[in-house]
Amino acid sequence: MIERYLVAASRIHHSISQIRPPVLSEESVKELDEYLRFRHVVRNIYAFEFDLERIERLVRRLKPTFEQVRTELLAFADLLELVAQEDTTNESEP
Repeated sequence: MIERYLVAASRIHHSISQIRPPVLSEESVKELDEYLRFRHVVRNIYAFEFDLERIERLVRRLKPTFEQVRTELLAFADLLELVAQEDTTNESEP
């Protein structure tokens, strides 16, 4: 099931990338994936199986990852506003 999701997501990503730039960089996606994987571990195994070095690395990377994702999301929002303004301008021209 997960494999089908990944294939579908890959196809969607490819088709969207031909229309607009990505919302998040590959680097940000990889960083966020680490947090998603950790969340899976927390939800599905016991605390005595935690990898403390991994947790420390995730804690150290949290603020820089947040700032990077925030910057990328704001840049994408700015792009959307610019496109919306261009559309409004083009619609008002005779």
